[in-house]
Amino acid sequence: MCFTDPEGTSLALVEAKATRPVGSTADADWPVYGLDDLTLNVRAADATIDIVQDVLGFECVASRNEVMRFVAHDGPGGQLTLRVIGPSSRGRLGGGTIRHVAFRCADADDQSQMVEKLRSTYGMTVSDPIERTYLNTVCFRAPCGVLFEIATDGPGFVVDEALDRLGEGLQLPTFLEDRRHELQAILPPL
Repeated sequence: MCFTDPEGTSLALVEAKATRPVGSTADADWPVYGLDDLTLNVRAADATIDIVQDVLGFECVASRNEVMRFVAHDGPGGQLTLRVIGPSSRGRLGGGTIRHVAFRCADADDQSQMVEKLRSTYGMTVSDPIERTYLNTVCFRAPCGVLFEIATDGPGFVVDEALDRLGEGLQLPTFLEDRRHELQAILPPL
């Protein structure tokens, strides 16, 4: 099912045969387990392609008509498509845009190895690690211009609520707690 969110971002829900992820307490008839595929429109085929493969662990499985399909694993977040669209305007922040793309890593050691490869092999400037309550992250601007984030799997969402109660209430990372009332007021009801 294709649709746009309230800000105009194009999205699609894709049905897939999947077993319930470990730790999932979703009991809905049609639970959402994660993002399946992401398409990035880029101006040119550049070193982003090498970084996606060499650092982030994706493999190019198809390439045709300036569209490249990459796969890292079966499951949510395991597919990426780069579409070369040629000269275009630079993206802008604001409603209806996606600020960054996050890729997962196992832990701080895995993240450190990726950062070292980005710096030594590709000469990339990478942010210092940022602790975000539920994960630790580093960011860098890929050659294509997209802001990439590499985030650890842990510590996870059970740091501030029990596994069997996940999603029942609004949990915020520590740095946003002061804005709780403001954020609750602008969130659409689910």
